[in-house]
Amino acid sequence: MSLLLGSSMMVAGPVIAGCSSGVSADEWAATEGAIGRINMEEVEESFKKSQTVEQFEKRLNEIYEGDGIVLVRAKDEDGKRVIEGYEDLNKNNDLDPDQDDLLFTITNEGGSNDLRGNGSNQHYRSSFGGGNFLFTYLIFSSLGRGGYGYYTPRSRVPEMQTQRTNYRNSTAYSGSGSGSQVQKNSRYYSKQRASTGLSPARTSYIGTQKASGGFRTSNTGVRSGFGRFSGSGGRGGLSGGGGAQVVIRGSRW
Repeated sequence: MSLLLGSSMMVAGPVIAGCSSGVSADEWAATEGAIGRINMEEVEESFKKSQTVEQFEKRLNEIYEGDGIVLVRAKDEDGKRVIEGYEDLNKNNDLDPDQDDLLFTITNEGGSNDLRGNGSNQHYRSSFGGGNFLFTYLIFSSLGRGGYGYYTPRSRVPEMQTQRTNYRNSTAYSGSGSGSQVQKNSRYYSKQRASTGLSPARTSYIGTQKASGGFRTSNTGVRSGFGRFSGSGGRGGLSGGGGAQVVIRGSRW
């Protein structure tokens, strides 16, 4: 069965791209996870509902479709409280702003929260109240680190990876029902085009994965196929395709 990401035609249901047929570098680079898109509406809902940072981190990694784990950093900046979510592109279980990709930022000031997408998520911005419990929790957590702010501990990342793997193997993630995470993501991605302003870290990551063949070991399971690079070689703009699904299974599946 072929994978039609490079054309204007999109299939209505999942397409299996198994080891026998293979997945090309450009097909992999066209997926939402490869370009760093995340369902920002679900990020906002998770922020409002989470009572601890562990809950927030766990939910972010259930929502996100990329290969790397989403790591969180919280800090005080010019009198404002800021939470940032990064994909761990270099997979060292640590947050490196120059090498990892910033997906979103939540800024709290005077009881109001401002959520902004970054990179391919730049189109999204939302202002809302609530979520102060999580900011307060992060402030107290930072006291044990000398007051320098919170960041996802390296020691927790293996546990987060296991949780994500179990979730991605469940019907809650990739089931055919309208309530599965991939279906929710597809509906979100179908609303608008992806932003074209990828970070240098993201651009380098995509290029390295394509050139080295590392994309062939992608183990993310189901990916949405809406916002994708147009043109050959994964360069140029990003185009919409209606939120169809793509199932990419690497050699470990």
